[in-house]
Amino acid sequence: MAEWLVVAGVSIVIMATVGLLRQAAFRGHSALLFLLPLAGWRQVQENWDAYGRLALLRVLGAVCVLCGLALIATQQPALPQPGPPRGPLLTGTIATTPSAFVASQQAALLMARGEGQPLAGRVHGQPLTTPRASLINGVLSVSQGEGFLADLSISVMLGWTAESLNERRTLLINPADRDAPDVHLSWRPSGHHYPETRIFHNGYRLELVLAPLDRHQLRGRLQLVLPDNRQSYLVGTFTAYTNHLRFRNGEVDLDFDHPDTLGYVAEQYLQTQYPNGAIDTLVIEHVKLHRPQREGEVQARIVLTDGTVQRRWMALAESSVGWSVTPGSLRGETLEAAHDGGNDPPAAQASSSPDTAETPAAHWPVRQIADFKDLATAVGQDVTVIDRAGRHTRGRLLRVASDRLWLRVAMGAGRADLELAAERVAALDLEEQGERLSIANEAPAAQAGARQADQLPELESAPMGSVEQALVGRRVTVSLNSGERHQGVLRAADQERITLAVSMGAGGVEYFFDLTDVASIAEAP
Repeated sequence: MAEWLVVAGVSIVIMATVGLLRQAAFRGHSALLFLLPLAGWRQVQENWDAYGRLALLRVLGAVCVLCGLALIATQQPALPQPGPPRGPLLTGTIATTPSAFVASQQAALLMARGEGQPLAGRVHGQPLTTPRASLINGVLSVSQGEGFLADLSISVMLGWTAESLNERRTLLINPADRDAPDVHLSWRPSGHHYPETRIFHNGYRLELVLAPLDRHQLRGRLQLVLPDNRQSYLVGTFTAYTNHLRFRNGEVDLDFDHPDTLGYVAEQYLQTQYPNGAIDTLVIEHVKLHRPQREGEVQARIVLTDGTVQRRWMALAESSVGWSVTPGSLRGETLEAAHDGGNDPPAAQASSSPDTAETPAAHWPVRQIADFKDLATAVGQDVTVIDRAGRHTRGRLLRVASDRLWLRVAMGAGRADLELAAERVAALDLEEQGERLSIANEAPAAQAGARQADQLPELESAPMGSVEQALVGRRVTVSLNSGERHQGVLRAADQERITLAVSMGAGGVEYFFDLTDVASIAEAP
């Protein structure tokens, strides 16, 4: 609107001025007076009949221009006023002012008290009691908080990669050192959504020791005193993770939405698709996470011990037990054949039924067990049970009695507890110790097992995902993840669901349960 007033006003002024000039030329008057503001006012008064209307029209145009300019001026936004920042605030100086706290007796006493204790400290005046340490992309971070942005954190720009730490490494920094790595101190002020960060280039004291602990873990010891006015410090021992996995009660939190979680689940799943020792290297090449759909995809590259190179793809979905591989989604291709020129190696052929594949443990030492109850030393471990026919069943040993043992095996997203008679067990492979326990008196035991073969269900020979097939036609108890229990006759079972027939009055009702909802299934007494 304001712009249109200015345009209209200028147009009116131009047309009125041209009209005045033409009238002045027609009457023989001076035209120059009408080009100067107010210069021809007397001439207009003396010849009002000739110039009056055109003069008023030019005044109207000038008024429109002034009104339009005034409206444009009022519509301009006001200059921003200084206030609190709306995003992350980053501050720092090239030279840090020395702090008396760094070299004080108080800081030395805090370091002495925290030596050998779990990592703790104070960050920007707030206690750091439940820290989580990580070394990712060369940055050692100690943070606290459950949100995406930590409430408190201290990050040291080490430049060390987790892959390069194959031995113990030490770093000592004094306040006077000028080539010290930068340290970022971050905190979230009360009522703010974003943290503030201060960078220290020097002026702090640091003693750091890091050593490899496990594949994705490092063991460390830290003493850090910062020269800020809140007397921030860290001291103690810690375990640093080299990925973004979250842990709960010592186990990986499968509900945490991060590509590293999907990569971990895919890696654990692929390990079960090959016999023990068949995989030389397994690298997760690409992870795609679709958070809104609660789905994901993982691509992995596998190099087997016989030289075969494969690429595998699989889909993952989030369920009641966390992220898991979608049944039937595993597919792949062979990039390089085995060194002997074969097509598909035995490991690849066994991927469809890994629990029936022969375990390559011929090089393991064999220890004879005279009493079946001596197997109790392996309770709680992951073992492979070998029966008299040479078939293998992998699971966790739950309990051992004088005449039987109980084994927990994977079943879809749940598990099944199997009861195996002693007469049918020939040996146990202990994966953690790399040792095979052989049961003595195998010949009599084999004869006794043959006599009872028609009485015992051959559950120990069932591969993963087909344990239910061995129970078809039997009366079973199905326990769900929700805690519900149902008892009936198992009518059918496949890779996705089971069918349970439950008697009701003179007839019966069939129930269908997805394997992802089943916690365990066992034969009813």
